[in-house]
Amino acid sequence: MTFGKFLIRTAIVFVAGCVLGFLGHGLWLHRDYLSLGPMMRPEAAQQAHFPWVLLGFFIYSVAIVWMYAQGNSSKPWLGQGFRFGMGIWAIGSVPMYLVNYAVAPWPGMIIVKQIAWDFIALVVLGIIIAALSRNDAVRAVPAAA
Repeated sequence: MTFGKFLIRTAIVFVAGCVLGFLGHGLWLHRDYLSLGPMMRPEAAQQAHFPWVLLGFFIYSVAIVWMYAQGNSSKPWLGQGFRFGMGIWAIGSVPMYLVNYAVAPWPGMIIVKQIAWDFIALVVLGIIIAALSRNDAVRAVPAAA
């Protein structure tokens, strides 16, 4: 993968991740987060800290695009992307939310919703990365008989 392709893929994954984050956490889970009251920052403070959210999404996007490129193979891209999305969900989101549940008074149902939403979002991101990378893997050419 060239550096230019890496930058373009990172930008696409960053935008898709932000959109998926907004749909899941900004819309679907919004009322759940409001119900937490003082456990969450007031909305104005959240907005003031939003650049940190963007930085986090950017770092995550760089990392997962790079990670996918390291393990991309000639297997069908759709299945590979699905498995990759499940993998990043299992090593990133699930432990984070379970630790949050263990150390802070997060309601269990919110944790379940966060884990469920991240499964969907990260599988979608994995498939997007795989689709963008589908022609990168060296394809074995059958030997002539």
